[in-house]
Amino acid sequence: MATPHPDRTRGIIYLLAGALLLVVQAIRFPQFYADWAANSLDTTRLVISLIGIVVAMYMLRTGWRLRRNSRQNDVID
Repeated sequence: MATPHPDRTRGIIYLLAGALLLVVQAIRFPQFYADWAANSLDTTRLVISLIGIVVAMYMLRTGWRLRRNSRQNDVID
């Protein structure tokens, strides 16, 4: 049995990590809203969470590109 291409395996890891990071950030958003409504929102924590969302999107994009067999340009490139 042949082992999968290393880029494809790395792509799966990036996709899973990016998706997990997005899920964690989505779970945290109700608390951000409650803090915002109570005027007790910590700006530093919010900025770090927004950076986490950007990193998660980058990980998903990188994982998608590594997962593809061909290196042709497509809509997300």
